[in-house]
Amino acid sequence: MERLWRGASALALWGAWAGGAMILLAAVVVTVEVISRKLLAFAFSGSDEIAAYLFAVGTSCALAHVLGTRGHVRIDVLYGQLGPRMRALFDLLAILGLAILVLAIVDRAGEIFLDNLSGGNRSNTPLRILLAWPQAPWFAGFVLFLAVTVLAFLRSLLAGIPWSDRAEVKELLHFDAPRSGLLRLDNANGKTRVIGED
Repeated sequence: MERLWRGASALALWGAWAGGAMILLAAVVVTVEVISRKLLAFAFSGSDEIAAYLFAVGTSCALAHVLGTRGHVRIDVLYGQLGPRMRALFDLLAILGLAILVLAIVDRAGEIFLDNLSGGNRSNTPLRILLAWPQAPWFAGFVLFLAVTVLAFLRSLLAGIPWSDRAEVKELLHFDAPRSGLLRLDNANGKTRVIGED
């Protein structure tokens, strides 16, 4: 399972880099179009359409990496007050809910992609782009997101969470305080760092 997780995480990282590059490229396309329209009095049509395709594909390709690095935003008002077993159960319920949502997105995105592919549909803009071209990587990004979501759920189940004794383990660290007495704890994405100043 860990080998699958590492492979999916590496693929998701590539997707995030590609997604970021596409979003950056979309910004460049729009910027060039705005500058050429304002300064050179020359407008080329389709920059907004191209930017929209790049943004959609870039976003769908980056979602799996965000899940793999626990970068999604969640509200933890009650979560922090619960014990380890209940937190683990809520984590499983949250990822199951996310998997159901992503499955619905993949189902609909796949239907749209296959309809446009089989029909040879084009955009109703001056560019007349075959819609299946930008929709193929857009759909693939959602499929990768679903695969990483299912792997994360299975990985949590196979780890024995929330039913094993491992869910009850609390880590207690002892360390000497720095001479200055200043200490800072940073907790981001489930990783805690202790920073002291001497």
